[in-house]
Amino acid sequence: MITLTLFQVSALLTAAVSLFLGLFVFFNGEKNRLNFSWLLTSIVISVWSLGLFGVVFSTTKNIAWFWQYILDIGGICVPVVYLNFLLHLLKKERKWLGLQIFSLAAGSSLIILNFTNFFKTGISPKFGINYWIDPGKLYLSFPLYFALIVAIATIVVIREYYLTADKGLKQQLIYVLMAQILGFGGGLTDFFPQIFNIYPFGNYFIILYVIFISYAALRHHLFDIKVIATELFTFALWAVLSIKIFLSTGMQDLALNIGVFAAVLLFGALLIRGVLKEVKQREKIEKMAEDIERAYEVEKKANFELEKIDKTKNQFLMAIQHHLKTPLTSMVGYSELLLDGTYGKQNKKTIEVIKRFKLSSSGLIKMVNEFLDITQFQLGKGVINLKPGVDVSALIEQIASELKFQAEQKGIYLKFEKPEYIPLIKADLEKLRVALFNIFDNAIKYTQKGGVEIKIENGKVLRIISSDTGIGMSKERLQKLFNSTFERGDDAKKTNATGRGIGLYLASEIIKAHNGSVRAESEGEGKGSSFYIELPIS
Repeated sequence: MITLTLFQVSALLTAAVSLFLGLFVFFNGEKNRLNFSWLLTSIVISVWSLGLFGVVFSTTKNIAWFWQYILDIGGICVPVVYLNFLLHLLKKERKWLGLQIFSLAAGSSLIILNFTNFFKTGISPKFGINYWIDPGKLYLSFPLYFALIVAIATIVVIREYYLTADKGLKQQLIYVLMAQILGFGGGLTDFFPQIFNIYPFGNYFIILYVIFISYAALRHHLFDIKVIATELFTFALWAVLSIKIFLSTGMQDLALNIGVFAAVLLFGALLIRGVLKEVKQREKIEKMAEDIERAYEVEKKANFELEKIDKTKNQFLMAIQHHLKTPLTSMVGYSELLLDGTYGKQNKKTIEVIKRFKLSSSGLIKMVNEFLDITQFQLGKGVINLKPGVDVSALIEQIASELKFQAEQKGIYLKFEKPEYIPLIKADLEKLRVALFNIFDNAIKYTQKGGVEIKIENGKVLRIISSDTGIGMSKERLQKLFNSTFERGDDAKKTNATGRGIGLYLASEIIKAHNGSVRAESEGEGKGSSFYIELPIS
């Protein structure tokens, strides 16, 4: 039975694990240049470690000499391919192109030197190992080259760690630095026998180098040291149990060791699979948390901006009220003083002009008030101030009196059917006046023949009905009647050119603010309309 030493097992295990993890990273990750460069690095490390196993395991000098060439070529190539991988990881290939060319040129020179007596003079047993290299006069250039590339790589990693703001890359660089310290540190001890006559004790750590770099290449953002420890423990357990197989003392012991290894291999693979799922889940959770945090910041900023806009709108409304309403009110006031004769007697023609001027100014004040109220409603401001004891009957009588002249001018009737008793309600008198005035005024404006009839019905709610014999409406227009974007039809524009199409929208908003409702009915165009206003009885 073949019996392997611990050193031989470590070399063989490093070769197998390196190749396995290189392939695992490549086929389970993105097929990008980074993972391909790590696959290449893993293959070279595997070749180097396999060459080392061949040298220390060989029983004849000729076979050992063959494997020594494989070992030396692999060892020379390791710094070259690793540096290429590191610069791909950092996305610094172009910036450090000169360093790559140097490492490639130096490595190529050493490979050529490897086939001369200046590099090695032979191989011989050392420290209980079957065969080990006897260095030539220029062999020292190899460890110096190796140490130089390792030192440069370490400086690059530390520098990038402090310069980058990418948390994921920082974590990868920690793994890379740990790998360099353990792996390359262990690899440098393989030069000790031929330089210092010291046993190569660090060779056992090289397998950890492979594992750490594989984590970095897979870009696992591991959060918990327990996760890392679990996976490392699994790999270590596999390594120990595989070594036990080679150290078996008999067939029964061999069968037992193989069985235990197979069971642990299966459960270990399941454990690692579970850990990887946990890692992915945690990455998703962290990404979701980051997205939520960003969304919260955006919302916070948006709220701040909305508050500023709201403040600006309030200032704008106050400015309108001051700069438009105040002078218009003054104009109406001066018109009344002129009509009353305060500034002297006016002739008939002047009085007629003043009346028109007063009427236009009053219309402008009404328009400004409507736009202010609409804006307040759209901003969600509290426009309505409800007070008890409002007599709707008296309010409608007052509005009908104001509109009666307008109806008579058009040659149509305006009737108000008042019941014997109407309960008082809770309302904003001035705003409710605006709403009812707009509805009744609208009915008169769009009625050419016949007239408008207003009546009140008592019940669970106070119902006000305005029926007219006007131009009527289609079903399509009825659906849009109380929208803020209501567009008047051609018939409405012909019947009344001064309408703005916002009076009914404002009326509906005021009535809704009174906890009431308003709706319109019409049998069609040319068949009149009816408006139903319902207000709660306090």
